[in-house]
Amino acid sequence: MASETTTTSLDDLCAAIIAEANMTVGLGADLRQICTQRDLPKGKSGVTFPLYGAASFASVNEGTDLANQSISTTSATITPTEHGAMTTLTDMAEWASNPAQVGADIGRLFAEAARAERNQTIWALFDAFTTNTAGTTNVDITEANILSAVRQLMNAQAPPPYYMPITPHVFEDLLTLYSTNSNQTADQIRNSVLNSGIMPPIYGVIPLLVDNLASGSSAAGKRDSADAKCAVLSTAALGYVEGYPGVGFKLEYERDASLRAWEIVATTKYAVGELVDAYGCELLVDNKD
Repeated sequence: MASETTTTSLDDLCAAIIAEANMTVGLGADLRQICTQRDLPKGKSGVTFPLYGAASFASVNEGTDLANQSISTTSATITPTEHGAMTTLTDMAEWASNPAQVGADIGRLFAEAARAERNQTIWALFDAFTTNTAGTTNVDITEANILSAVRQLMNAQAPPPYYMPITPHVFEDLLTLYSTNSNQTADQIRNSVLNSGIMPPIYGVIPLLVDNLASGSSAAGKRDSADAKCAVLSTAALGYVEGYPGVGFKLEYERDASLRAWEIVATTKYAVGELVDAYGCELLVDNKD
């Protein structure tokens, strides 16, 4: 009877983990939205993104054949890898707890960790944008930085929409910038942030606050470094491949009888890579008081 009770409780626990994880994944900033996303087909180890060159139109005389032009094609292949975490739930802990609540807590923690790790992986690629750059070290973000990035992406014919992932400190600097600006645009931005905590688009660029970056001194992928390598980019700049299509978050559990416990394992499978360097612009700005 005890074994049956444990199994039933574990099923409830895992159901709660999955439900909470799926809900948590949908909350907060998720940098997958700034990438071109593809699912990994069954039987394949990676996904190939075709990259096309430009075509040209020209005037022609009536009754004259058009000249044939070849369309150059290159490609980028992105191969997903596994990422995961594990926790151990003992029989004593499971018996003394509410399975639904423990499951929700574990699901939330696993999902938050998975999203943070994925965001950090994507953010680190901003340092690889070399064609276009804006900003400089030890200088707060300015409107001129954003306009410069937009101009460079437009010159590269990067397809919109454009996103601007930023750290909490850069977000604060933007608010400070507009709090001292008396024009109508500043009023709209202030009102939006005051009412909803969301910053609206600036010159068509969508700000995206990312607060779960790693800590440390490197400007690439860190939330509290002296400077931050943010970015303004088109969704065509980076490619993201989901290795667990339709699921995204995989959960398994296994009994360890000698330990009198269950091992609960959560995994994701993905990869991200640069597709077109000129479609992204590294935004280097001050990230400290």
